[in-house]
Amino acid sequence: MLVLLAALVVAPPHLPTIAEKTKGLEKRAGLFATYPAPSEGTLYMELPRQSDGDAWAAEVLYHSAIRSGLGNNDVGLDRGQLGPTYVVRIRRVGNRVLFVVPNYRYRALSDDPAEKRAVEESFAAGVLWATPVVAEDTNGSFLIDLGTFLLRDAHKTTDTLRSANQGSFALDKERSVIEFSECKAFPKNLEFEATLTFASAQPGPLVRQTAAVPDAVAMIEHQSFVALPEPGYQPRKFDPRIGAFGIAFLDYAAPLSEPLEQRWIARHRLELDASGKVKHPIIYYVDNGAPEPIRSALVEGASWWSEAFEKAGFPGGFVVKVLPKDADPLDARYNTIQWVHRSTRGWSYGSSITDPRTGEILKGHVTLGSLRVRQDRLLFEGLVGTEQTGKGGPEDPVQLSLARVRQLAAHEVGHTLGLAHNFAGSTYGRASVMDYPAPLVLVRDGRLDLSDGYAVGMGTYDLYAIRWMYGANLSQSELDTMAASAPLFLSDGDARDLGGSDPRANLWDNFADPIEGLRNAISVRQIGVDRFGQDRVAMNRPLAELQEVFAPLYLWHRYEVEAAAKEVGGLEYQFALRGDGRIPTKRVPAEKQYAAIEALLECLQPSFLEIPNRITRLLAPPTFGAGAGAERLDGRTGPTFDPLSAAATAADLVYAALLHPARLGRCHIQAAEGEGPSEHDVLATLVADAFPADAGDRPLRYAVQNVLVARLFLLGQDASAMPAVRAAANGQLRRLVTLLPSTDQGEELRSAIRRYLERPWEPAPLSPPPAPPPGSPIGDCGGW
Repeated sequence: MLVLLAALVVAPPHLPTIAEKTKGLEKRAGLFATYPAPSEGTLYMELPRQSDGDAWAAEVLYHSAIRSGLGNNDVGLDRGQLGPTYVVRIRRVGNRVLFVVPNYRYRALSDDPAEKRAVEESFAAGVLWATPVVAEDTNGSFLIDLGTFLLRDAHKTTDTLRSANQGSFALDKERSVIEFSECKAFPKNLEFEATLTFASAQPGPLVRQTAAVPDAVAMIEHQSFVALPEPGYQPRKFDPRIGAFGIAFLDYAAPLSEPLEQRWIARHRLELDASGKVKHPIIYYVDNGAPEPIRSALVEGASWWSEAFEKAGFPGGFVVKVLPKDADPLDARYNTIQWVHRSTRGWSYGSSITDPRTGEILKGHVTLGSLRVRQDRLLFEGLVGTEQTGKGGPEDPVQLSLARVRQLAAHEVGHTLGLAHNFAGSTYGRASVMDYPAPLVLVRDGRLDLSDGYAVGMGTYDLYAIRWMYGANLSQSELDTMAASAPLFLSDGDARDLGGSDPRANLWDNFADPIEGLRNAISVRQIGVDRFGQDRVAMNRPLAELQEVFAPLYLWHRYEVEAAAKEVGGLEYQFALRGDGRIPTKRVPAEKQYAAIEALLECLQPSFLEIPNRITRLLAPPTFGAGAGAERLDGRTGPTFDPLSAAATAADLVYAALLHPARLGRCHIQAAEGEGPSEHDVLATLVADAFPADAGDRPLRYAVQNVLVARLFLLGQDASAMPAVRAAANGQLRRLVTLLPSTDQGEELRSAIRRYLERPWEPAPLSPPPAPPPGSPIGDCGGW
C-alpha cells in the first residue's frame, strides 16, 4: 500500500496533447506558434522540444514597451516608450518552464567551456517568469499558458509612478485584459499587447492632471520576442575619441596585460554583397500620425543621414519612408520615428532594441515631443512678432520652427544609429547635428537676421563618426588612426555641469568664442526687448499670453552665460590616448578669463535687467480659465507680473555660474600658479559691481544685491567647496558688514549677514530668487 501511494505522489500528471488543448483555437504561425483563447482570457504558446543535452528549449531577445502613455513629461511614461532588452532562455525543468536571463555583464570571451562556466556561476542570472507546461506532444513540443506573463507590469509602470511621487499604484488584474487582435506572429518576432489598469486610492497631482480616471489608469503594454540575429555581425571596439554608445562588460578571460572591461559600440548591421551593393538598407519610418507639414519635415531631416552612409561606402544604405497604415510602430521589424503628444512640452529622445551580447541595434525608435515645435514658434514670435507667421518668408516663425523639427529629427535618429551628443560641434562650424543648436540670430544694420536660423544637413563630425562606426573592411589599426584625427568630441558629462571647465562644451550655443556668443545674445535680446509689443501675440489672442512670449526673450542669453562662465577657471581638454599626439589639457589664457568676467558683468547692470514700464503694463495676469503655466517668469506679487523678481532670476544666472564651487576652486589653483584670476578676484569684482558707492536704495539694485548675498551664503557653507573658497566667500561677507550704507535696505542686509556669520548652522536668512522657466526641453540620453 505504501509503495502504491508513493508511486501515485511522484507520478507526473497526465498532459493533453497540444492539439487537444488548443482544439477550436486559431493557430498563429510565427517565431513560435501561438493560440489566442479569448473565451479563457489567455494565450498559449508552443515551444520546441528541449533535448536531454540542451540547457534550454529556445533562446530569444525580449523587450517591453508601452503603446499608450500617461501624457505628462515629468512622469516619464510616453507613448511608444521602450524598456530594456534581454536575452531570454526558455528552459524546461520537468513540468516547469523558466524564462532565464543570463548575465552578460560578466563574461569569458574564451573557447574553453570550463572558463566560461566559472564566470557564469560567479554572477547571478535572473528569472523573469515561471509557469507549468499545460500540454505536450510525443515529439517533445510543449505548450505554455502565457496569460500571466502578458498580464503583468512588465514595463515597471508602478515603479515609475512611485519614483515620480505620483502615488502607490498596483496592477488591478480584474480590469486588465489581453488585446488578442494585437497579438501578432511573424517568422522572426512575436508581438503581444495587453491593457493593464493601475489603481491607487491617492493618485498624485500629475496623474490627476492628465488621466481620464486618475485612480484607475489604463495603459497598453507591449511585449516582444525577437529571434536572435543571424551570425556574422562583427562587434566594433569603443574608442573615447568618437562619441558612440554601446555595451560594456567585464571579460574574465582577458590576458593580464589587457583591461578587464571591454566596450563595444552599438550600431545597426550594414553589409555589402559581392557586387558592392548594400544587402539590407537601414530603413526608418516616420509616424503616419504626424500632421503635415511636420511629417514632411521629419522625413527630410531624418534623410540627411543618407549622405553620411553614402560617404561611408554605403550608397542607398539609409532610407526614410512614411510608416504604412497597416504597420505597427512597436513592431520590432520597423525602425520608427514617433510623434508623441503630452500635456506639456518635454523631451525628445532616441532608444533602441539592442542585442546585449554584441551591441547590434535591431530596432531604432525615436520619440519626438509634439509641443516643442510650438514653443519654438513662440520663441521666434517674441523676436520678430506674429505678422510674418504663416507667410513662408525667412522670418516666418512657422518655417523657422519646421527647420528646427528637421534638425531634431536628424539629431534623435542619430542617437538610434549609436551616436552620443557632441556638444563641442558648434565650436568648429556647426559640425554636428548631435549638438543642441540654438537658433542663429545675428544683428545686421540694427535688424535681426534669422535667414540662417538652423543648419541643413550633416556636419563634418557626423560624416566622420558614421564612417568610423559603420565603414566596412576597416582594420583595428585603421580605426585607431581615424579616431586619433577625429574632430573634437565632448559630450554630456563635459557640458551639462554648471561648473564645467571646457568653454567649448555647451548646450544651445552657436559661436566658436563663447564671449562673442554672449555679446551677440545681448545685442539680439536688446533689439527684441526694444521692439516688444502687442504684435508678439496673434490677433484675437489674450494679451496675457505675452508673458509666455516675453520670458524666453528676457532670458535669451541664459545659455551663452553658462558658456562664457566656463572661460573663468577654464581648462580645455580632449579625450587622448597615449601615443596619439593629442594635447590632453590646455588652460584658458588669463586675458580671456578676464574678458569673460567683463562680458558677464554686462548682464548684471540695471540697464540690462530693467524691464520698461511699457512692457510690464502689457504683461497681464492669466485670463479666466487659464493656469499660470510653467513658461512664465515667476514672482512675489501674486497674479501680477513682478519685474524685480524677473531681474533677480536673470541676475542669478550669472551668479550661479561664476560662483560655482568647482569653478572658484580652479581659480584658486590657477592663481597660485600665476595664470589667471583668483577666487578673491572673482568675488571682489562681483561684490564691487553689486554694491557701488552710489547705489542708493534703487529697488532693482537691492533685488540683485539680495541674490548675490544669498549666493555667498550658499558658497560659504558648501561642503564641496575648497576651504579657501569658503573662506573667501565669508571674508567678502564680513567686509560687506562694514561697507553697507545705513539705509533700511542696507541695515536689512547687514542684519542678515551678521545672523549668518554668527549662526551658520541655521538656514540661510535670505531666500533664493524664483527659478527661471524651463529652458532645455531635451533630456539627457545617458551613457553606458
